[in-house]
Amino acid sequence: MINSEEYKESLLYIKNYWKKITCYHPHDKQLHLGLPNKFISPNNIIFKNDQFYWDSYFTILGLVKANKNNLAKGMVDNFCYLFDRFGIIPMRNRYYNLGTSQPPFLTSMALEVFSYDKDILWLNKVMNVAEKELKKYWKNESLTETHIVYNGLSRYCDHFITHLGSEHESGWDMTSRFKDRCLDYLPIDLNSCLYKYEMDLAKFFKEYKNPRKSKMYFDMAERRRTEIDKLMWNKKKKFYYDYDYKKKVQSKFISVAGFYPMWAGLASPEQAASIKEYILPMFEYDGGVVNTQQHRLSSDLKQHDFPNGWPHQQWIVIKGLLNYGYSDDAMRIARKWLDMNHKLFMETGKFWEKHDVVKCEIGIYNPSRYPTQFGFGWTNAIFLRLINEFK
Repeated sequence: MINSEEYKESLLYIKNYWKKITCYHPHDKQLHLGLPNKFISPNNIIFKNDQFYWDSYFTILGLVKANKNNLAKGMVDNFCYLFDRFGIIPMRNRYYNLGTSQPPFLTSMALEVFSYDKDILWLNKVMNVAEKELKKYWKNESLTETHIVYNGLSRYCDHFITHLGSEHESGWDMTSRFKDRCLDYLPIDLNSCLYKYEMDLAKFFKEYKNPRKSKMYFDMAERRRTEIDKLMWNKKKKFYYDYDYKKKVQSKFISVAGFYPMWAGLASPEQAASIKEYILPMFEYDGGVVNTQQHRLSSDLKQHDFPNGWPHQQWIVIKGLLNYGYSDDAMRIARKWLDMNHKLFMETGKFWEKHDVVKCEIGIYNPSRYPTQFGFGWTNAIFLRLINEFK
């Protein structure tokens, strides 16, 4: 068990910081698209008035534990508004990001909020938007930015169909993982997210008495799982890999993305056991879970590479372990992450965007991009969520 008293200074900081990063930007102005409801930005410095797509899921995980469910609900409604207006949930509410999305977490956000307030009319509305997002963006083969490209599996693809833009859509901006050829890969994390998206819709329609739609989405998810197993599961190496569909080979690059099938629930118990036993020790360090392998990285430092670990990826790994009953491993990693964050907070008075989990220091960055930010929305949220998960 984790005792919240050990982290009381950090928890007080988080409690007081929400108001600093709660934004309200109701009208289109300059770079930003207007949003009807208040929302959380990562920080109030370079990301002020930005609501990011995948950040918001991980932020909501903390908001619901901070008794801010109405704020979380409004953030989901903001995404529904953006989709209704533009036919895409952009990576954030800036004009120049309208051709790029991020990993799809809309159903996960909606179900997280619904688990606290049980507003079925609201959930029905959001799930209808989610259906449209899946059909009109992620599975729409008539779009310029085609995502389904090989055996029913999907890639990241921005509107301009560039490797760089697609890597931004992945959220891993930037990483050695895609070798600067992001368009050529079927990513294991994206396809796991889409599997969960399809399963969420299947379960929703089963619960609410639409057997035709429920079966359609169950079948859709099962086809995706079958292809993921064929192309991305490596039985010998006991892990999931991205698939280079242009060269028709698995990538040899190992990353935390391979844990997404456990988070999504698509891994078999046997696959999950193999990952826990043989792969988890390769990623686990004193500060938590690292993002990628240490070797064969780009010559220029990329922020989503070793030795950095990110708060949202800690949640993916920890939740995946919990899904398969590995609570001791999950709590061990959670405590490492909490201890490192608390230590750095006591030293710096801040929470940080990313971390060097090997040395338990502030995350490293490429000087050509922005410095490591403090604040920080999803870091605060995951810290709070983990304490609540294991108290």
